[in-house]
Amino acid sequence: MNQFICTMRLWFIIPICLLALLSCKRDEPVRDANVKLRFSSDTIFFDTVFTSIGSLTERVKVFNTNDFPIVIDRISLRNGQSSNFKFNADGFSGKSAKEIEIAAEDSIFVFIEVTVDPNGGTSPLVIEDELIFQTSGGTQGVGLVAWGQDAYFYPSVSFGGGAMYELPTDKPHVFYGYSVVDTGSTLTIPCGARIHFHEASGMIVGHEASLKILGCVDDPVIIQGDRLENFFENVPGQWGQIALTQTSKDNEVRNAIIKNGGIGLSVGFTVNLDEFSRPKATLENVQILNMSFIGLVGIDGDIDATNTVVANCGDHTVALAFGGEYNFNHCTFANYWAENPRSQPVLRLSNFSFTEDGTELARPLNSQFTNTIIHGALDEEIEYAESDLEPYNFNFDHCIIRTEEEPESLENYTSVIFDTPDNAAVLPLFENVADNDYSLDTLSKAEDVGITTDVITDLNGDPRDSNPDLGAYEFQK
Repeated sequence: MNQFICTMRLWFIIPICLLALLSCKRDEPVRDANVKLRFSSDTIFFDTVFTSIGSLTERVKVFNTNDFPIVIDRISLRNGQSSNFKFNADGFSGKSAKEIEIAAEDSIFVFIEVTVDPNGGTSPLVIEDELIFQTSGGTQGVGLVAWGQDAYFYPSVSFGGGAMYELPTDKPHVFYGYSVVDTGSTLTIPCGARIHFHEASGMIVGHEASLKILGCVDDPVIIQGDRLENFFENVPGQWGQIALTQTSKDNEVRNAIIKNGGIGLSVGFTVNLDEFSRPKATLENVQILNMSFIGLVGIDGDIDATNTVVANCGDHTVALAFGGEYNFNHCTFANYWAENPRSQPVLRLSNFSFTEDGTELARPLNSQFTNTIIHGALDEEIEYAESDLEPYNFNFDHCIIRTEEEPESLENYTSVIFDTPDNAAVLPLFENVADNDYSLDTLSKAEDVGITTDVITDLNGDPRDSNPDLGAYEFQK
């Protein structure tokens, strides 16, 4: 009886052990002459990349459509170690990889980057290579194509010596870190120039120095980050800011697009409480877009802006702090920020600040808004922050204002259209805010309700008629 039980146990245990051994055995890759890989794309294209700056990573998916596992004997680049490309395949990183297995009816990703070497040229260049896959079934390839652009590079330079500088326009300009227009110097950025700031980079204009950004209506100066892939086209926060210090002077920004930074333009970047000079900045036909913090800052500054759009910012769109002299005519300040919840209104008007020990300080504020649109997605898009220590003056003349409720006194408001949450008649205002198109919609209430001033053309250079529209754009009938 005992022998029978032992025999039964043995016959019961043996199949279990065999099953365990079989289940633990790994399927070996099959080397078959008919094996072929399938790829998600036969050519991978990269957008324009500056020399010395790596690209956004692209990828190709490699499929094993067989019902058995296979092995890729080798993945390499046709140009070998001299290639501008490198890749990562299943944890192997570099310019070649061996023995990459793909399970039956499975796939892997291969991630590819490119870095372009400087060539001293002014024209974009094409970089081509091929990703080579060798299996038992033969050799297959995926094309790699990138466009590279040489540029002038500025690693935290100083435009100093009280000299006059003008940037050439034959190649783009890429700034690393913060560069300074130093004491008494003038930097001119002319029509046709392309300015790119690296991450956490920007420009500071110092004592008695001037920045003159002088684009053309049909060829504006463009200031943005240094990543040119389509993914980064409208991504905020890619670089720092342009800062005009308290004692800079005679700054001009005309026909320019400033986009995708932290703060677009700060006028009065530093404040010496014993210094009462104001930095002057003239803005004409300017767009400041997609700032992760604030588009336009005035800190006891002196700003005269016409045909200017400031839009799509993570905080205030325009913040006028600690007083100053401000004149805005035919401007569009709009904010429909969709990156994350926004709590700050489009416009802040303040004549005071506090020191670290809590002492309140104030400077006079005088601000004039004419033919201007102040609008956004919040119920209230203006913040009034007043101190009795200094004058606090503001005036809105022929404007549209998004506000939670109309003010009790209209002393500072002349022919203003108040858009309250209960008044949907003001919308639509703009053509397409999702695409940063703040030209006027065909049904916009901003049409023909302005007051005639000396601004006779709009941001695009189109003429304004005798009944001008509000904002930076004149609707062309």
